[in-house]
Amino acid sequence: MSRNGHRRLLVLLFLGSLFAPLPAEKPEEVINPRRAGGGFVADGGGVLAPEYVRLIDGVCRDLQAKTTVELAVVTVGDLGGLPIEDFAVRLFKRFAIGAAGKDNGLLLLCSRDDRTVRLEVGYGLEGDIPDALASRLLERGGLPHLKAGFFGRGLFMAVRDIAGTAATAAGKSFFIAEPTAWPAEAVPPKPLARAAAKKKKGWDPLLSSLYFGAGLLGFAALGLGWTLLRFDKARGKAARSKAIGGAKVPTILAWIAAVISFFFILGFGGRFLPPFVAMLAAPGLATASQVLTSRFLRRRLASYRLPCRKCGAAMEMVDDSLDEKFLSAEQAAEEKAGGMDYEFWHCPKCGAEESLATKLGKASKCPQCKRRSLTSSYVTMVAATKEQGGKARVIETCLNPTCNYSKIREHSTPRLSSPGPSSSGASRSHVASFGGGRSGGGGASKKF
Repeated sequence: MSRNGHRRLLVLLFLGSLFAPLPAEKPEEVINPRRAGGGFVADGGGVLAPEYVRLIDGVCRDLQAKTTVELAVVTVGDLGGLPIEDFAVRLFKRFAIGAAGKDNGLLLLCSRDDRTVRLEVGYGLEGDIPDALASRLLERGGLPHLKAGFFGRGLFMAVRDIAGTAATAAGKSFFIAEPTAWPAEAVPPKPLARAAAKKKKGWDPLLSSLYFGAGLLGFAALGLGWTLLRFDKARGKAARSKAIGGAKVPTILAWIAAVISFFFILGFGGRFLPPFVAMLAAPGLATASQVLTSRFLRRRLASYRLPCRKCGAAMEMVDDSLDEKFLSAEQAAEEKAGGMDYEFWHCPKCGAEESLATKLGKASKCPQCKRRSLTSSYVTMVAATKEQGGKARVIETCLNPTCNYSKIREHSTPRLSSPGPSSSGASRSHVASFGGGRSGGGGASKKF
């Protein structure tokens, strides 16, 4: 290309920067520079003239070639109401900056309208560039120029200092001289009126964690209230004991919901600690409440006396060791199998008698005699391996002495699954054009 043609191209690129795209609302809207053109700079905020894009990209390319460290530079119009720390973590995760396994990525993020800049540091570089050093790197050369409105000069100086520090930590010599003459700065687009409206409400991980935690506690409280209601309405010790056992169900569901909520909030919020604490504390309190409630109800159960339906007096229950003479052969079989529990009560005041039957879950209903006395046993005949499946036998037997039902079923079991190659690394390399690195949220942010 001739010198005149090169100049025309630079002019066109400069004019294009004046009509930059609208400010990014979400990290998911930021263009990945590696996918777009193979570079390391994404100027979504329209603050960099083409010459500055070339200078900064050249520093990033040299740094990667010498050290494998990947430094991405991204500008946006605004942060869409998100804290720059959350925006940077989500963008870093989406781009997967840094070499896989080394996690040696760096992200320099600058928001034009929020007047904020952040250096996000990958896991593998947090020891070499701690938060205090990251703060000094921003203040050393870049921040004064950014405060003066020279975005190109400020970001170039920041990139130069960051790259030099990362190269030194890797044991490489790295020096980038300042241009003999600074290129002209781009004229950034004016902030849109809608940007202020977007900042009114953003995803707050702390509030979201509190809301989800309160919801889990409310759900657990409703479950315990339902347990208390069932306990008070139940007649008989077996029915009341069954109600106490049901108190575990809301607590288990609360733990499952807590795990799901944790990953949901983490995916949107970017911060680890708030959802972790909330999703650990809420079901933990629910568990403690369930344990205390169960103990309280079991103490009440120990002194429970069934009220007589006729006179209201406290009845006496026939001891389990003596109630066999009241049971039929079928009922005795159901109790032995664990499918039913039968109680017999006697009123010492009026002489009334009452029998109660409570369904239990240790045995199922027999398809032949319809009694809850069907038991099952599982026997492994051929153990499954990684190479081939196995074989198992299920033996169903009814304990009812008047029923001769018995059935044997055999079925195949699947092969044991062997741990295959990790899909996470392949997934990251497929989604991102960077190396597949991760960030733990380390770094520094500065206003200018």
